[in-house]
Amino acid sequence: MEKQVIFRDRQELQSADLNNGQEYTAASLQHLRQDAVSAGLHYTGGLVSAKSATEVEVAPLRFYNDGKVYVAEQSQLLNLFQYLPLVTRKCVAVVLWGQETETLVEPRDFLTDLTTGATQPQAVPMQQLNFCNVNLLPGSESVDPQPPVIQTNTLAIALVYLTPTGIDRVEMQERVRLPQLRATDARVFELEAWRTQAEPRIASIATDLSALASKTTDLASRSTVVELANDVARMKSKLNLPTSYASYDADYFGDLAKTDEAAGGYTAQINNGLLFPLAAKAQAALALFNPYDAAISRSATDLVLPAYTSVARIQTTGYSGDISVSQYQVQTQVMRQYTTTVWDYHYGYNWNYYGGWYNSWYWNYYGYNYSWATYYGYYTSRTETHYQLDTVTTSYNGALIGQTMLVANAMWLTKVGLQFTQIGSNGDVVVAVTETDGGKPDLQKTVTRVTVARADLKKYPTETAIAVPPVLLEAGKRYALVLITQGDHRVATVSGNNYTQGTLFFGTDGDYFTGDLTKDLMFTLYAAQFLQPRVEVQLNPVSLAGGITDLSISAPQIVPKGCELSYEIQVGGRWFKLGDPDNRLAGAPDIVPLRAVLVGTSDLAPAFQLTGQAFTASRAATAFLHWSKQRNLAAPTNSVQVQVVVAQWDDANHSLACTLKVGNDQITPVTTVTRIEPDGQARRVTFTFAPAAANAYQIKLSGSRAAGSAPFVVVERTDIAN
Repeated sequence: MEKQVIFRDRQELQSADLNNGQEYTAASLQHLRQDAVSAGLHYTGGLVSAKSATEVEVAPLRFYNDGKVYVAEQSQLLNLFQYLPLVTRKCVAVVLWGQETETLVEPRDFLTDLTTGATQPQAVPMQQLNFCNVNLLPGSESVDPQPPVIQTNTLAIALVYLTPTGIDRVEMQERVRLPQLRATDARVFELEAWRTQAEPRIASIATDLSALASKTTDLASRSTVVELANDVARMKSKLNLPTSYASYDADYFGDLAKTDEAAGGYTAQINNGLLFPLAAKAQAALALFNPYDAAISRSATDLVLPAYTSVARIQTTGYSGDISVSQYQVQTQVMRQYTTTVWDYHYGYNWNYYGGWYNSWYWNYYGYNYSWATYYGYYTSRTETHYQLDTVTTSYNGALIGQTMLVANAMWLTKVGLQFTQIGSNGDVVVAVTETDGGKPDLQKTVTRVTVARADLKKYPTETAIAVPPVLLEAGKRYALVLITQGDHRVATVSGNNYTQGTLFFGTDGDYFTGDLTKDLMFTLYAAQFLQPRVEVQLNPVSLAGGITDLSISAPQIVPKGCELSYEIQVGGRWFKLGDPDNRLAGAPDIVPLRAVLVGTSDLAPAFQLTGQAFTASRAATAFLHWSKQRNLAAPTNSVQVQVVVAQWDDANHSLACTLKVGNDQITPVTTVTRIEPDGQARRVTFTFAPAAANAYQIKLSGSRAAGSAPFVVVERTDIAN
């Protein structure tokens, strides 16, 4: 008990002592029920059964309210006749509430005179009863009747559904029934039996998932298929060349390989097309509008994820012994760590036709029936993987051990749990997670790492929970948990038969690892459990004096399969995704609110990193001038044909000219023919030149647009020397 009354020999006994003894006992029992059983509203007994068309019987029961117990010792008969609906249906709740009352009134003698000992009888209650009231609470009549609103400290134990003729059914509210230890013990026994049967099957499923994930990674990506299709299209182009050609060349403006930037007057952009140059631009790093946003989690490495809690995902249990980390050879260990893949987003006037546009047109032109559509902007990732290897390496001096494991399902690793059975007098511990090579830890492919100070190590059985920079572990891959230290530390192990999906390794001479099949490291990997499937992260607005027509974002980010990360701008009070089919920057606003939208599940979510993030707000110029590199011919020609394909053309506001530079001469075209492409939107302009026995030439393209109009883009240039 928390409190008790102290009784001593020859001490006067007062009524308050007896009352306190009761109250202390009752309070301790209440707290025990409150803390160990339940702090909410529950009931036991109280079966509600229909006795007639309009009557129900409520069996004896006990009502628990925040540790206090109220009792109804007798069965009660409740009449529902007055609550019968007139036409449709009605739901009536059988409700309980507690009441403390004094009962059992008896005559007792009270001392009135201490000298004479005279007494006087008085009728007083001798019992305090925690009485449970049982009554009915009706809802509203309806075709689809709903339960009534239940007041605070009142519990509904049954719902009685009525029709105009009487009771239809009685539904007991089992979810608020007080659980019994016997029933809980039975469920625990069943769960343990299920675990014994299911654990080896789950391990087998993990292996199957690993194999399936590996097969999935071997499938060709969409970008690979598109690349192959592009190559086929270009080969078809060459097969349709005129029979009299002497030389042929083409530029799809994917890079600067065929551009002469040093030529006089050059001013243009090459980025998946020939674009107008920038008249003005502003660059800045992306930053959180509210650094204290409760909906997100920001790591020490500036990785932004939706808010989460950490839950155990992979675990080895059953302590069987320990090993010393420092017993193995101490030497320098070199780690090379991955960094986050950078994605590039482009949106606006100058990004309205991606390089993939021309390929779509090309297939359409040759009868592949591939449709083309206008859109503003695109995004690309600089690599195919979530991470790319950093060039920076780090060295650590110490002995090392490693535990491999199979990750069957993708997870965001947030914490590592270790059990230190002995903590040396000194020596920090480096904890790293790496990929594996041949089933062994590979320090050259480290995905996350952290150094734990010796003072932060906890003694077993207390777990040392180590927060690591969050990292995405991919499904179907093997990883290793590596420990490096010079300290005299020992870590707990489990039997090697308990965890068949990994192996314990120790380093004997630098990069060489030796496996131990008799034991595994005792560890826990904690994964992020996200609180919301969709989170909007407000970023600082983008601004450029004079107006913004184009926006580019360079963003290190990770987007697992099944998740989505997009950037949105606010225009006219509404939010639009970058890549919206309409150009929302056409009005050239000076300031554009910006946000990132993260969409995932409770287990997986996308992330972006503020460090390395940058945006460029820009505005296109009204003219461009582009020079090709000089074309040297095998034989002289007096006929050159230059064809360009332009998109987003506007006859009223756009102009395009082409000349040839032959020696010091500027050659103008003899004829200029414009043809609308089969898509009905793009233009193919053919310039025909008649130079006098030219052995070499350069192509000059110049274009302009009226102020306020959208720029056009040149997506292809070909030239044929006949």
